[in-house]
Amino acid sequence: MDRTVVITGYGVVTPFGRGTASFASTIFAGKHQFRAIQGFDVSHTYAKRGAEADIAGKSYESFAKQCTDDALLMAGLDKRISSDQDKLRKAAVAVGNLGDGIRAEEFYRARFMSDKHNGTKPTGIAERNPFAQADLVAAYIGSEARRLAFTNACVASANAIGYGFDLIRSGRADLVLAGGINVLHPLVYYNFDSSRAMADDVVRPFSAERTGLLIGDGAAMLVMESEAHARARSAMPIAELCGWGISADGYHITRPEPNGEGLVRSMRMALKQASCAVEEIDYVNAHGTGTPLNDIAETRAMKKMFGEHAYHIPVSSTKSTTGHMLEATGAVEAVISLYAMERGMMPPTANYVGPDEELDLDYVTEGPRSKALHTVLSNSCAFGGNNCSLLFRRRDAG
Repeated sequence: MDRTVVITGYGVVTPFGRGTASFASTIFAGKHQFRAIQGFDVSHTYAKRGAEADIAGKSYESFAKQCTDDALLMAGLDKRISSDQDKLRKAAVAVGNLGDGIRAEEFYRARFMSDKHNGTKPTGIAERNPFAQADLVAAYIGSEARRLAFTNACVASANAIGYGFDLIRSGRADLVLAGGINVLHPLVYYNFDSSRAMADDVVRPFSAERTGLLIGDGAAMLVMESEAHARARSAMPIAELCGWGISADGYHITRPEPNGEGLVRSMRMALKQASCAVEEIDYVNAHGTGTPLNDIAETRAMKKMFGEHAYHIPVSSTKSTTGHMLEATGAVEAVISLYAMERGMMPPTANYVGPDEELDLDYVTEGPRSKALHTVLSNSCAFGGNNCSLLFRRRDAG
């Protein structure tokens, strides 16, 4: 059986809302969503802004179901049809997330403060843990197959997609639903704020005067299939996931390895797996957090990986518009990369004010740039030295 891995559907939530309807006028127009935090108290924090999604009743469960519904619809799968139910019953599920922080906080408050409030202490926290989100998606689609949660910080959902790739390539699954979920939570916000990692206004990746990141809501789920499985049900692939790579350099708990050595290894692994030459890469959706250390390390990694060709590859960071969606960011940026390939349009790096030392690649800063995109690389990096690269190819690339 053909073990080529194709993407046949996706669903996404960004700080701009559900789906891709707003992409052209927001992310691809360089419009950011950074504004004063409304969902919790930031009176005592240095940073005051984030990228909150203006969606009523947002939660891990609602994000998961919305993205799953949209991904299945695009892929032409219907939970109500018996033949599709049989397929979904065998579908593996992989979800990158940190667990439901809001419900976890409620648990600990009840557990350790209930004596003061005459409450009953809860007995368990299982439903707040990250694996509960994978179980939720699996139950929602009726899957009886394997499911796994990934919690390796900001590469979690990219890792989940890579895991889905491996399941299909190895013949352990023909259909996988993979992605990630992040709902902005005050404790996570406060932790980033206490580390002085966040900007005071907007995110300026690869730019002079960049001062840090800002975090926000986001989620995405992708339907992945073996090409033979998709063909058998007459599904139209959006793109091929032709390779992926992962590494952990363990350099520091938060700081990236200065020369991007770990990211080089994950990119090299992705290209080798896909038998892809560096000259074939048309665009890189960079991790690009807008912190002084990340941007220089990532730029050095691309120079080492691509050599002189690095100066001919357009690069942009969409975190300049969406903010950093943490565990969900890899999956959301995979969707943005697929959207870019479909439309032959690269999103810009917004908020750019000028070059900085060593940051001299072809960063897309002038606005959306038109180009036929056949092979796109999406990079994610994380605390602990984690790195993950996803390599996508258009179906008409030959």
